[in-house]
Amino acid sequence: MKQEMMNINANLVAEPTFSSFEKDGETVEVVNFALVKKYGKGKEYIKCAAYGENVETAKDFEKGDLIHIFGYFKDREKDGKTYKNFVVKSYNKIEKKENKEEE
Repeated sequence: MKQEMMNINANLVAEPTFSSFEKDGETVEVVNFALVKKYGKGKEYIKCAAYGENVETAKDFEKGDLIHIFGYFKDREKDGKTYKNFVVKSYNKIEKKENKEEE
């Protein structure tokens, strides 16, 4: 099944959490973080995970940062419940532009 790749810009809810796990005898680094995207009066929370080399990027993230993510949603079942997570292929912090112009 082919995943639909998408771009999303949203704000970081809290500091990212870093961990690792074993897969096929190798240690895989992972970073988990949540983003919130506001739609008028509503909000959507997006749980994200980035793996391997992509983990380093999140070390400079702080709560409230505007983050651009590219990847796909993946459903996962656990204890009879379905969870929707966003698998991050690439991402970066969007720097705020200064309103002042240098003369």
